[in-house]
Amino acid sequence: MSSGDYIPVGRTSLVKKGEVSLQVQTEYASRPNPRITTCILQNGRVLHKIERSVDNPISTIEEQLRVETTIKRQHAEIIAIIQNTPYTPPEKGDREIVSRKPRVTIPRKAADCIAAVPGVQKVFHLDNEGNFMGDTGSEQFRKMFGPVFKSLHELMAIFGRLPGVGITREKGVYEVERDRLYFASAGTECFFVLVRRVDPTTDFEKAIKAAVLG
Repeated sequence: MSSGDYIPVGRTSLVKKGEVSLQVQTEYASRPNPRITTCILQNGRVLHKIERSVDNPISTIEEQLRVETTIKRQHAEIIAIIQNTPYTPPEKGDREIVSRKPRVTIPRKAADCIAAVPGVQKVFHLDNEGNFMGDTGSEQFRKMFGPVFKSLHELMAIFGRLPGVGITREKGVYEVERDRLYFASAGTECFFVLVRRVDPTTDFEKAIKAAVLG
């Protein structure tokens, strides 16, 4: 599949500021350069545009899901700013304001580093709300670890949510079953790590923690 086949789901919201209705739209575009753009509109007119560059075009479903998480976070941040900032209606001749946010690097490092730990058999990737990434991850994990799957949200709560816009958790590693299953939080994403010992020296908890913390 080409990069044009991976299109993250955008977000649209209507925000009321007194008698004024503002529409907020956040979406991804791959051309002319990969970026996430949030537009604030009034009666179809663009008042503000916030752009955040993405390092590379999306090429996998995992990257698409991660960018969707960034879209949700950016959208929520802009809505929070609108809701908490006094609104001054623009003059008729005002031009739209474009601001650029820092570049987004698609976060591959944690998953890749975890997978490189000797003995790691499989890495199940989740968002911070407990949704498995990939088409079959949830079903595979449920079949292998039914009791853990049933108590998924209680297990995730070990790493508490941090204050702020969006869902961010404390970072860390929890040993679910020694030398078999570990749960890791990287702050903005989570992992279940299935392992099988291949040498007597690997400290799985320590190695996974090093991969998560970078």
